Amino acid sequence: MTLEQLLELGLGEDIAKKVVEAHQAAIRDNYVPLARFNDVNEEKKQYKEQVNNLNKELGKLQKQLEDNQGATETIENLKKQIKDKEEEMAKIRKQNAIKFEALKYNPNDVADILPHLKEDTVTIAEDGTITGLKEQLDALRESKPYLFKQVEPVGTGGSLGGGEKKKQPTGNDSKTDFINAIREVQAKRE
Repeated sequence: MTLEQLLELGLGEDIAKKVVEAHQAAIRDNYVPLARFNDVNEEKKQYKEQVNNLNKELGKLQKQLEDNQGATETIENLKKQIKDKEEEMAKIRKQNAIKFEALKYNPNDVADILPHLKEDTVTIAEDGTITGLKEQLDALRESKPYLFKQVEPVGTGGSLGGGEKKKQPTGNDSKTDFINAIREVQAKRE
């Protein structure tokens, strides 16, 4: 309270001055001027707002971190799937190369030959060169010839040594053979 307010309450001037002096002495160490109080209060409000903003930002960052972890897991899963598919493709390429190479050996059925081959000893270089398969196929041809078609040698046509060996007719179509024989005899007579 101010001196004027005390005087209005009916206190004498001497008593009012003593009350004001006693009051000022009592609050001197504890008194904060209104301007300073307002400044501190405003700073408090600003800090509180900054803390709230930082908490909001922290929440956003935590959500992003969770999203990033989910994205990281998804990326890792996709990388694993790609690696698995690449391995599967390499295996299929290797199997197809083995089948193709085995076909050159004239098998009755390629599927009958594949179980006898050891894929792990076969390697395919970057240029497509296959190693370790020829030896297995040669050994398989020797040990199990029934898996392969028997090929008649070419060029054993007789003492002249030239040309392929002509097969004799099997006689399945005797009418046609008889007619052809008659035509040949007639052609010689003419």
